[in-house]
Amino acid sequence: MTSDLEKLMANLSDSERDRLKGAFAADPELAQGLSTMLADLPPDTQAQLMRRLAARLESTPLGGGALVPALADVIQDALERSERQDG
Repeated sequence: MTSDLEKLMANLSDSERDRLKGAFAADPELAQGLSTMLADLPPDTQAQLMRRLAARLESTPLGGGALVPALADVIQDALERSERQDG
């Protein structure tokens, strides 16, 4: 896991942090890609996405690549919120 992701997770609860660490350990390449994607976003948006990703993973078993669909859901939700705010 990248130090950038560790910094983003610093403000999460222990359970959120543990859930994300487990997911990122299962897919380090995706963790690196997520870190790169989040780097250009404002800090508040980064924190919000990480918190939502942890919440999504809380209700999903981590086996079998759970990070990808959870991340897709979080991104889709963010895009829909953005469209509602802009429209």
